[in-house]
Amino acid sequence: MIYSCVNLHFTDFCNFNCSHCFVKKENNELSFEQLKIVVDKISNYYRENNIDGRINLAGGEPLLSRNIGNIIDYIYRKNIKVSIITNGYYLDESFIKSYGDKIDMIGISVDSLSFEGNMKIGRSYKANTLTREKIIYISSLIKGAGIRLKINTCLSKINCNEDFNLFINEIKPDRFKIFQMCCDETNSNSVSNEEVDVFLKRINYKYVYESSKDMEKSYVIIDSLGNVSTNNFHNSNISIFDYSLQEAIDILEINYMDYLKRYI
Repeated sequence: MIYSCVNLHFTDFCNFNCSHCFVKKENNELSFEQLKIVVDKISNYYRENNIDGRINLAGGEPLLSRNIGNIIDYIYRKNIKVSIITNGYYLDESFIKSYGDKIDMIGISVDSLSFEGNMKIGRSYKANTLTREKIIYISSLIKGAGIRLKINTCLSKINCNEDFNLFINEIKPDRFKIFQMCCDETNSNSVSNEEVDVFLKRINYKYVYESSKDMEKSYVIIDSLGNVSTNNFHNSNISIFDYSLQEAIDILEINYMDYLKRYI
């Protein structure tokens, strides 16, 4: 079983406070020296398994890190593909011009197209959020630079009645992934399977859907402490600094079929 994508959630810091976010936000971040060790271990795993692999930089918000440029450069020099998941707030033309030739894909989290929806979700910073127009603009910059564009949408009761069709057909992302907000009895915004089905039936653009169950053990994640885990809750004490990536993967109970479905 070969894993060609590792999600590197190297920072907890984020300017948004989304209600569905799973990051513990304990203000941890791997240093650049630690990041180099992590990338080297991932590189060894890819080389030993003859994989054309990818590292997906996530957080928190990766563009908040002062090391973001250095780590992109370092991964690129290892001949590993680089992708980034960002809320888009700090994504601009300067960043894309500086690093666009080294980035394979940029994913933008878009959970609402309205100011009110984003404020309810917590996708805001000092009462500011990304407008629909700003998202369309930065999406055009991404595609214009030859970078693949991905849109991630997490469904909750706040946004499950929104119509994304005009927006998604205008920007035409290379990948449109729709997630079900993790079912949690303590969170009144959790969305049911029935509500998800209604939303999905309205979409007239190719998408990939992941339920909360699909995400339980389908990732290879290294978090901001260097722990390797299989889900977004980062509940692991298997440190990449104590094991090779292959050894860590062998210890974890990854659902390989669900992992494969994530990257179809």
